[in-house]
Amino acid sequence: MKLPELKKKVWKAWTLFNDASGVITQDATFIQDVKRFGDRRYKVTWIKALAQFTAQASYESCLDAYMLVLENFNFTTERWDYEYRHEILDAFLAYPDALDLIRTGLEQLFSSDFAPQERENADGFFELVEERSQQSGRDSLPIGLDWRLPATSSAA
Repeated sequence: MKLPELKKKVWKAWTLFNDASGVITQDATFIQDVKRFGDRRYKVTWIKALAQFTAQASYESCLDAYMLVLENFNFTTERWDYEYRHEILDAFLAYPDALDLIRTGLEQLFSSDFAPQERENADGFFELVEERSQQSGRDSLPIGLDWRLPATSSAA
């Protein structure tokens, strides 16, 4: 993604975060908030800002934890933010209860309230988790969840 387009996406993520937080936005505040991530002339600064604002918006607007798995972190190649998926998840995981929210979301998704087809819609999230476990320098998600469905478990 080119820098001008990235800046627009950061603006959108920033306003979304502020709307979720109930804060009235002002252009001067946006500039100050982006400066926290470094020099605004560099793309890496804007990527950090995008990741942080997107993660904050996901956290602040989280009403149902399963939506984190089905929507917020269900990165597919068609999504515009696919190339920044690891940075966004890293920023979200900085919250003290982030893993608990993801774990709760997975437990909800694998409950009887959801059909197997709905679980299959979260492939982007599961691919992201698998990628993290294979990358050096990134922590895998320590979420203990038995992925087998009760109907498919073998009898002992």
